[in-house]
Amino acid sequence: MLRPEPGSGAIRMAFMARIWTMTLALAALAACALDEPGSARSYVAGWTWPAEGTYFSSTRACTVAVFQLDMAALRPAARRVYDLRQGIALLRQGRAVAFADTRTSPDAVAQGVMSADLHTGLGMLASVTGARACMSDAVARGVQRLLTAQGAVTVYDPGENAVVFLDFGSRLAVFLRAGS
Repeated sequence: MLRPEPGSGAIRMAFMARIWTMTLALAALAACALDEPGSARSYVAGWTWPAEGTYFSSTRACTVAVFQLDMAALRPAARRVYDLRQGIALLRQGRAVAFADTRTSPDAVAQGVMSADLHTGLGMLASVTGARACMSDAVARGVQRLLTAQGAVTVYDPGENAVVFLDFGSRLAVFLRAGS
């Protein structure tokens, strides 16, 4: 078998072909989305009744989806808690839970979870902050408003790295997921 001589064009071409192949593979990986609009909608539908989607953005690192709601309520079968201790016990088991006490803000829920169980609280925080890169400025402002307002239900699913804010007053659901 003939071997190309060092410094020959054949070696350079083989090297460039490898670089080109790796670049294409990395570009394909970067283009992969964490979620599709239908999967985000299906997830939210496990908790409430989503209608029209008004915003969707997903990369490998995060997903944000905003839906209008047909009904302003949790589904009857949705796992809900009104007590922080009960919610944390379920979260420690890896179970998703809706913190349904609308007298507290999602921010107060997150602070309570973090105070009681730092690991679980940091996971919850990462799901929200990790999704920031997928938000438009308008969505980020809306999420900030939801975080500090009383009345929203906070759903956290540690197994899926997902948070859903359900604002039944404005009939909106915001789905946030950070990549692992």
